[in-house]
Amino acid sequence: MAFACMCAKGLSQSKTKLPDGLYLVAEVIRDSTHIKSPGKGITFVHFNPLFLENAPDSSQGLLVYANKFVPLELSKAPELLDQAENKKKIQLSFSKASSDKLASFTSENVMKQATLIVGGEALTVHKIRTAITGGKMEITRCDDNACQKIYVQLQDNVK
Repeated sequence: MAFACMCAKGLSQSKTKLPDGLYLVAEVIRDSTHIKSPGKGITFVHFNPLFLENAPDSSQGLLVYANKFVPLELSKAPELLDQAENKKKIQLSFSKASSDKLASFTSENVMKQATLIVGGEALTVHKIRTAITGGKMEITRCDDNACQKIYVQLQDNVK
């Protein structure tokens, strides 16, 4: 999650789209009119319009570290699973190479925020609560069909 951003009346995304992946969040942007140049290796990312309900309150987008990410390379199709109270969760199985990066990324960034970026746009923001080993990650606490929408977005990331 990174790239260059342009500052003018607001921020716009870089013309170079970030690769799909899990990125470290540098900052949640609530007012893009007062942002200074974000610095080298950091880029502004909009939320996918389908996932604005998953965005932190009043946020307009995120600044993310372009070089601090795990490529979204899945070894098998995402699984949409039931959990308590009529909610769903998604289980992702990462490829071997991405699995190793996921373990390192999450162990180095416990209690920091990460975002899932697909198609150059943020889908979700979550706090990394513990290191994720074994190559499987879950996206939990989905409501209002958010998991179903994420599931559809992730179908093209199976390698």
